[in-house]
Amino acid sequence: MKKYGNYLLAVLVFAIVMLIFNGWSIVLSLAAALCGALMRGAAGVMDAARFLMDHLNFFSFLVYFTAFCVFALWHYFASSVKEKSLEQTGRRKLLRDPSGLIWIAALALAVQHLTSIVFGIISVVAPDLMEAYTRMMETSGVTEYSVMWCVSTLILPPLTEEIIFRGLITQYVCRGGAPFAVANIIQAVFFGIFHQNIVQGVYAALLGMILGYLARRFGTLAAPMFMHLCFNLFGTVLVDLENAFLPYTVQVVLVIISLPVTVFLLIMIHLHTGERHSKRKRQGEEV
Repeated sequence: MKKYGNYLLAVLVFAIVMLIFNGWSIVLSLAAALCGALMRGAAGVMDAARFLMDHLNFFSFLVYFTAFCVFALWHYFASSVKEKSLEQTGRRKLLRDPSGLIWIAALALAVQHLTSIVFGIISVVAPDLMEAYTRMMETSGVTEYSVMWCVSTLILPPLTEEIIFRGLITQYVCRGGAPFAVANIIQAVFFGIFHQNIVQGVYAALLGMILGYLARRFGTLAAPMFMHLCFNLFGTVLVDLENAFLPYTVQVVLVIISLPVTVFLLIMIHLHTGERHSKRKRQGEEV
């Protein structure tokens, strides 16, 4: 029964995630509308709506910060002493050896270009879904660069989502007795559903499996957090720079080679490439 209880806890985490991100968004919107109505009546309600639309990154910050506080505490108290020790050990190893961070950043770059292939397939199979996704992204504020954008796009989402999906949900499913491969698929599917649109859900689920693998491979959530940050950075700033300065032919080539490059980088990471050399180098310096 205890094992089944862990599966229920994994579902509970996901249910609370959806409640916070949807319910809290509604609460904040209603609170803004109420404040506007009290100050200026009907015109104040419209002002509040315009304020939220003009400050979507701030709105996202409020939602993500709330979720981060809830699930960071949950993860801390739910983790055993052994799990905390393994996390600390994995984080120290990753930060001490920059080769892992380099491989992860390169992987994020390749996977970001790989999503263009996913977009292309969806555009052919379901063009209406792709058009709706494009409109949503254009009005989401993800390219309104500012300090608040950095916090709400590059910092809080990687921290919060990795703690939830690669942390709590994976942890509970594994405690329930599922092999890591099964737990990784489950958390990735939840991660896709979390985004609440089919286009983003498809590539988020694929990304989620890679992020889950990195958490397992390096033994720390710092690894998927770093890749998540790089992925979000490359998907916004880098895409804008490529569109501005790279010829279309070069962009197409980058997309075409993204799949074999992704596979290559995953193999290199799996084989600990560069880490043994760094270890030997440190031992030589100590001698």
